Amino acid sequence: MAAAGNADTWYSNPFPLVPVVRLGPSADLGEAPVEAADSGNAHVPTQILEDLQGLVRDYLQDRPRGGRRGRAIAVVGEFGLGKSHAAREVCNALARPDGPALWIVDEPAQDFGRMYRDRLRGPADSPEGRAAFEELVRDYYAYVTAVRVGEQSSDTRPGRPDDIPLGDIALDDIATGLRDRVLDPDKVVSALRYDPEVMHADLRVTLGEVTEHRRFATALALLQDPRFTSMVWAWLSGDEPAQQLKERGIKDAVSGIDPVFDALAVQGFLHGRVGKPYVLLIDSLEKVLDWPEEPRRTFVDAFERLVNVYVSRGGLLVFCTSPRGLNAFRPSLHERVVQLWPTRFGAELTGRLVAEYVGSGTRPEASEGSDAIERWPAPFGSESVGVLQELTGGVPREILKTCRHAWQLSEDGGGAVREVSAATVLRAVRELHDNVSDDQVLSTIHDALALGQWRIASPDPVPARSSDAGGPLPVAYWLEPVRNAYIAIVVTPSVLVADDEERITARVRALRYALDPAQAEVLLVVNGHVSRTMRDRLARSLGSQPLVYRPGDFAQDVNQALDRLRARLTQLRQEADLADLTTELRSALGEHGAQLGQLRRTVSDLARRDLVAAASGPARTALPEPVEGRFEEVFTLLDASVERLAGHPADGDADGGPALRAGPAELAALGCATLVRQLTETFRTGADAWFRAVSAGVPSEEQWARLRGVCRQYETAVEVLPVQALGGVGPVHRPTVARAVEALADEVWGDLVSAVRAP
Repeated sequence: MAAAGNADTWYSNPFPLVPVVRLGPSADLGEAPVEAADSGNAHVPTQILEDLQGLVRDYLQDRPRGGRRGRAIAVVGEFGLGKSHAAREVCNALARPDGPALWIVDEPAQDFGRMYRDRLRGPADSPEGRAAFEELVRDYYAYVTAVRVGEQSSDTRPGRPDDIPLGDIALDDIATGLRDRVLDPDKVVSALRYDPEVMHADLRVTLGEVTEHRRFATALALLQDPRFTSMVWAWLSGDEPAQQLKERGIKDAVSGIDPVFDALAVQGFLHGRVGKPYVLLIDSLEKVLDWPEEPRRTFVDAFERLVNVYVSRGGLLVFCTSPRGLNAFRPSLHERVVQLWPTRFGAELTGRLVAEYVGSGTRPEASEGSDAIERWPAPFGSESVGVLQELTGGVPREILKTCRHAWQLSEDGGGAVREVSAATVLRAVRELHDNVSDDQVLSTIHDALALGQWRIASPDPVPARSSDAGGPLPVAYWLEPVRNAYIAIVVTPSVLVADDEERITARVRALRYALDPAQAEVLLVVNGHVSRTMRDRLARSLGSQPLVYRPGDFAQDVNQALDRLRARLTQLRQEADLADLTTELRSALGEHGAQLGQLRRTVSDLARRDLVAAASGPARTALPEPVEGRFEEVFTLLDASVERLAGHPADGDADGGPALRAGPAELAALGCATLVRQLTETFRTGADAWFRAVSAGVPSEEQWARLRGVCRQYETAVEVLPVQALGGVGPVHRPTVARAVEALADEVWGDLVSAVRAP
């Protein structure tokens, strides 16, 4: 890779064009390996890989007497963290002539029959694998025969020349020879005159523990017959069954999710019963989440059954998936699998990954000097590696993509690269991610607003000249989800360095400065890239997480983010309104306290004056005795109520005045009683004046109308006062203040009419 005679010059971009790992050769990439499309040509030891390889070694070395322990391992992580790379390292270690039986699914496909037929890689793909599987079936046949011999060791075997029963020792030796693969099971069956159908029936019954499709038992039994071997292999590989197989109950091809998983379970089960290891590797399991609901549910159920078979029957199942993919399965599956979670690369691992590709060797020792350390891994250097790790978040796939583009930007006219600077890495990140036009982003945001029926503020709460709309980061939309409260949507390119963050923060502060902070929220949409570190810094500055534009479900993402901001804005407004209301209430309570004190003094004076007036009694009038008696009754009740509410003179009170001993409610009742007494005095005076005017003759219609007006005026005034607070509750037969006051107008009218019309 280095130029001849100049170790500081590099040629030929070493980084992959498409950093994607596949499990072994793939038909998608053609027969010949394509290095530029495969990121697996460099290897960096990581903890996840060490843990995975350790679990695989433990499985292969495990040979307990009760049978091999099965296990399922889930490699779980987000895209680009090296899950497939770890699985392929395991695949490469196991895919050897003396390795265990290995089945590989590099990506589940919805057409599971086609995937099984065309893409699933297993022992049947090679003559050696087929021979090994046929031998496995014979081993199982021998295993079943040995069990049968052991069960019948004390029986006689007719047909021997001397007709002498075989003893226990002889049959035990035969059973041991079968288990050790020393004796031919066909010859043993022939010598002991067992019916082969008994063995086939046993196979069917045993496989019934794994699958209800007994056709697999029939096929495996027929695999021993040379006449059917090729037919069975064609059927096991996914082809339609031959007519001879259909006549024996094998009607359909191995197609569909359940039959394919049954085939994998049966083949694995056979290995487990004879004590041989077997492994299934599945990559990109999260692809199933994109399937329609019915096939997705079928796959989940079938996969969980397969995990049970592997765990209980001595197999090893390794699958890679995203966290969301793992969550698609029931919690019971989580408990049966070992979970390994890859982590992001730090600066050290990032440097080692780059060094593996550029061939710059291992990290220099301290004894080699600071200059050597600074330049490693050349031509990137430690500063470039630090920027690379921060901007990519330590995701290996993003590291390789960025390195390839930064290398291209660093090439001179002759294609030589002497240095990939930190500034070049920064430029590479911008060019890789700032590739969607602002018009496209704004169009998607517009669709999101229409989808959520968001109200666009009119006019803008911050005028254009105040918001510096002509400068950087103009507001794309002002929304008014709550009255007089706003959300500003701001779109920005990639946010990579501190200057970018400071520019955005200053812009948001200016917008909020123009409004009350409780009236404004900002949704920042990044059209490009923002690292995890920078995203956290922006979140602290803005008060909300920025939203990174990604094609697909971005409109839904915008609506969800706006819903969260609306909820927060509503809460902020409620808190601000509550604070304002609290301040107003405190002020009003202060004023009310002063007014209440003044009212207490005023009512106390009025009560004292009325008590004095009541003690002397009202002057007599010209009213008839019944009418005067009704007024006297009301006055008596009112005076008693005032006396009760005002209380008796307190001990030690020099002037003997009433001591108010009640709260605001009693104080209000006292004021009501005082006012009603004054109204009653006015009513009696009006009635007395009317009676004096008409006592000499018959009242005219005008005079009757005047009396009705006096009574109605009193009745109306009493209706709006809380006279029930004066003591209106009690037995009906006992007069109360409220009842007496409310009935007084009608009673006075009736008595006066009777008195005037009496002969």
